[in-house]
Amino acid sequence: MISKTALFVASLAASLVLATALALSGFAPGATHPQQVAATSPDPTASATDTPAAPQVQVDTVYVAPPPKQKTVTVHKVIKTSGGEPGESGEHESGD
Repeated sequence: MISKTALFVASLAASLVLATALALSGFAPGATHPQQVAATSPDPTASATDTPAAPQVQVDTVYVAPPPKQKTVTVHKVIKTSGGEPGESGEHESGD
């Protein structure tokens, strides 16, 4: 019973944190969206045409390091068999 109560309280706390974060970021149900605010301004075209043009930027040569060369790695692994005779080395037996 205590674990069910703790789970319920934790879920309430998580939902309150989520609702608070959404309200602060502007995604709450009662929040006004930027498109609605721009539509209610007296002259919506004035804000779009009054912004200064961005300055032209000239891009110089960009140097990128080449990718590293691929290397081949070979792994030799010998696994001893379990339950063998004490004199056996654990290697594969020949077909004799």
